Amino acid sequence: MPPSIALEALNPDHTLELYRLTEANREHLREWLPWLDSIRSSRDTRAFIDATMAESAAHGAPHFAIRSDGRLCGVAGFHALDTQNRTGSLGYWLDRQHGGRGIITAAVAELVQLGFGECRLNRIEIRCAVGNTRSRAIPERLGFTLEGVLRQCEWLYSHYVDHAVYAMLADDPQRHLIDSFRRTTCLPRS
Repeated sequence: MPPSIALEALNPDHTLELYRLTEANREHLREWLPWLDSIRSSRDTRAFIDATMAESAAHGAPHFAIRSDGRLCGVAGFHALDTQNRTGSLGYWLDRQHGGRGIITAAVAELVQLGFGECRLNRIEIRCAVGNTRSRAIPERLGFTLEGVLRQCEWLYSHYVDHAVYAMLADDPQRHLIDSFRRTTCLPRS
């Protein structure tokens, strides 16, 4: 039976739970995410939440806590939106224990719909380290187009990594994959 998944607008009430989740998954997340060294206390997590809330208020770039069967298990959201060009970029992470269940795919499908709908975007990007096959599977599964590779574009603690750049346009014919996926998951948002 698939897990019950919900998205909650990231807010200060998530601070302690999100910090504990980050701590419990520090080594798992460190393989592909460059920001772990900047999160050393619940105050750092609160600063991240405050920054995402300010960005959302200023530019409509929402971030969500992801819950599976009531437990916080990850985060997904838009990086800063470019409202003039109507583009946005999505990021996400999930704790080790919840991987492989379709949770992130469901969350990203919901965010893509939100981006093209409420945010009125024309283009949504997802960038993943080339070697991060699990993360790359999300845009591939949802019908994003691989547009290319940015060489050595991110410093990851001790080395550079290349990023695969995926994108979907509002009028892409493969966008039907998002709609059909969303019909099967029916993800609540609060």
